[in-house]
Amino acid sequence: MRLFSNTKIYERIGGLYDASLGFWSREVRRQAAVALDLREDERLLIIGVGTGMELEHLPAWVRGAGVDLSAGMLQRAHRRRVALGMHDMDLRVMDARRLDFPDESFEAVYLPLILTVVEDGARVLAEAARVAAPGGRLVIADRFWPEGRSRPAVVRAASWILGHFAMRFDRRLSEIRAGAPSLEIEEHRRVAPGAFFHLVTFRKPGSRKPGSRKPG
Repeated sequence: MRLFSNTKIYERIGGLYDASLGFWSREVRRQAAVALDLREDERLLIIGVGTGMELEHLPAWVRGAGVDLSAGMLQRAHRRRVALGMHDMDLRVMDARRLDFPDESFEAVYLPLILTVVEDGARVLAEAARVAAPGGRLVIADRFWPEGRSRPAVVRAASWILGHFAMRFDRRLSEIRAGAPSLEIEEHRRVAPGAFFHLVTFRKPGSRKPGSRKPG
């Protein structure tokens, strides 16, 4: 079974990835960090942390873990983590389809530009829901195909080819959401530039534990 066909490519283009996608995705990453609504007593999991661009939008006191299948990308993420003083964020090489964490381990789970890159986005979302605590937030920043728009054969073919190098652009959120149908959608909006990216916030059924917020 094919895993991430583009893993080796990401190993080689970490710097280019930051310079190109980093610019275009900066605003959605910034807004996603706000949507996470983190408190000091909560743990965050970033699935597909890549080179760690998400870390720049989070407070240094955040604790939790970031996982990615690319060791090369994680090397860059580690340098960012150290420079930002994020001593309580653990970075690990891990398959997003088989997360090595117990059930209900994190109060917040963030999936940045990963569900349209992996082969089975629904399975990854199911794993994200499994490790999320009751009442936890799951925030997705990604690019989805409009629900009511058809996908011509040429679009599917082009997306399949592009998926071997970057992300697929023909996947609908509803198809990925099928992996965790119990999640409750709280917000779904488009984000600049050009409303290209989608920012989606889900909540896992249950009650969020009480706690206090630490200034960012």
